[in-house]
Amino acid sequence: MSDSRPRFSTQVSELTQARARATVRGIAHVTNTDFTLSRLVEDALDAYCTAMEAQYHGGKPWPVSDHRLRPGARLTG
Repeated sequence: MSDSRPRFSTQVSELTQARARATVRGIAHVTNTDFTLSRLVEDALDAYCTAMEAQYHGGKPWPVSDHRLRPGARLTG
């Protein structure tokens, strides 16, 4: 895996988006840093993947694949 940062997008509820943005602003304020939404999302995804690997795959990462994931249901309002 390279360390580049290609675009990664998905649909997330407006409430979750608002909460994430508020969290970024709050962390940036209390730590006096340039904490970003990208950092929050990457840290959260890494932590969740680690937890799921521990729970379902003996603590080992699943093999990486170039195959696209099937689309999920669209969120509504």
